[in-house]
Amino acid sequence: MYNTNAIPAGSRGRSSGWKDGAKAWLTALPFVLPGLLLVLAFVVYPMFFTIRIALSDYRIVQGEMTFIGLENFKTVLSSGSRFWYAYRNNFLYALVTVPFILLGGMFFAYLINNLRRGQGLFRVGFYLPVITSWVIVSLVFQYMFNNSDRGLINYILVDVLHILDDYVPWLLREWSGNAAIWLMGIWKNMGWAMLIYLAALQGIPKEQYEAAELDGAGLVRKFWSITVPSLKPTTFFVMVNMIIGSFNVFIQVMMLTGGNPNGKTSALQYLLYQKAFGEFEFGEASAIGMISAVTIVALTVVLNRTLQLDRVEQEG
Repeated sequence: MYNTNAIPAGSRGRSSGWKDGAKAWLTALPFVLPGLLLVLAFVVYPMFFTIRIALSDYRIVQGEMTFIGLENFKTVLSSGSRFWYAYRNNFLYALVTVPFILLGGMFFAYLINNLRRGQGLFRVGFYLPVITSWVIVSLVFQYMFNNSDRGLINYILVDVLHILDDYVPWLLREWSGNAAIWLMGIWKNMGWAMLIYLAALQGIPKEQYEAAELDGAGLVRKFWSITVPSLKPTTFFVMVNMIIGSFNVFIQVMMLTGGNPNGKTSALQYLLYQKAFGEFEFGEASAIGMISAVTIVALTVVLNRTLQLDRVEQEG
């Protein structure tokens, strides 16, 4: 007769643990499988196919794909390429817009949070640009920065205030075109930051403000001594999201400047679109997409380590 006591206790434990784990996986599989299939179909497969295209000469009409190694990357990164203007503009977009979005969102959230009446009205008013279509907002900014006398800014500066003698082609110049794109990004995203800060302000104990008032602290003093330090984790969260979002700039470039003059107001996503659907250079477009993705991952890692986001979240 077989003696079950002869089986080592450790082996029985490992066998039982493996069976329990397998049983748990089988139980959860029907719930997890649909999501896994969607991730494989719409994330993993496109990612590997993009890498394959980036390393090939892909002719979509003929359905031909010839491996050429890193030639697409060499072409994109060549000194005369528009890529470097687009790459620079994405970093400049983040450098200019993120501080204004952070400071403006925090400031207006603080003011709205201290209102006794009309909080809902101001919340809706500030958040309205966020839910407004990028295309609609772009048309408004097109009207404002129009290069002729029909533009609002030209009309005010030339016809009303007489500061300028002639109308300025704002959207056809490198830095004024970029400035229009930056202003649009600030106006469009500040309401989102305000709403995040407003939610975070609700978590600050009122006792801290009451104690500060007893010590004679005014509105400004309470803002810098209590509000700003308490919102540190939220500030890092908003900042990381805005920096990552800076590499997704597309519609405002396409609608306002079209990358003109000569690609100096372009951005990575718009250049990718031009390469793929304007010039049918899908290999170069995939290479730009890969460089953009690697840059975003690298920025996320650097920000996480530099700002010590994990530690900040634990302290918060």
